[in-house]
Amino acid sequence: MSFGEPWFYIVLLGAAALVYALLLPGRQAAAPKAEMARELEATLEQYMAEIENENQELIDMVAKMKQDLTSKQLAQQEQIAELRQRLGDAEAYAKQTEARLELVENAMKEKAVRDASSEPEETPQVIQPQLEAAAAAESDHLSAEQTPLPDGPVPPQQELVRDRYPELFELYDKGKSIDMIAKSTGFQRGEVQLILQLAKKEESR
Repeated sequence: MSFGEPWFYIVLLGAAALVYALLLPGRQAAAPKAEMARELEATLEQYMAEIENENQELIDMVAKMKQDLTSKQLAQQEQIAELRQRLGDAEAYAKQTEARLELVENAMKEKAVRDASSEPEETPQVIQPQLEAAAAAESDHLSAEQTPLPDGPVPPQQELVRDRYPELFELYDKGKSIDMIAKSTGFQRGEVQLILQLAKKEESR
């Protein structure tokens, strides 16, 4: 066997071609794997970026919800404070009105008491001594009438109190009050009472 023969070179070339053919698929397979790895890495990066964006949007949404909730709570607190202020003002106004009404009622009661007691207060101070003197004189006169005279003519019969004041007793018999009788006849309240008492004394005799 000689290396210079042609068939030897043919066998050597065939072996080299066979080895190259065996090595070529490995290289071709390595290239797609690298490309696939790069694509997978890019896909993962894009997916992570999308997740990060979604997380940021979620964080922003939660922050906005918290802000809105805080704003609503502040608005509700302001409304509650305003309602409390209005309620306090209404209660204060009601108390002032009640106090004014009480003052007016007290003033009206005091005026009614003064009006009702003005005439009776004047009677004892000014007219009571005169009434007592008139009552004493009338009583003495009636006693003198009842005392029999031993000698001399019989005096004429004395006029009764009812006959002297017919209008007064007419009102009294109708059930009118002493104040009404006093206003109608022009007498004072004490005078009306004294006249009625004298009439009762006459009737009891």
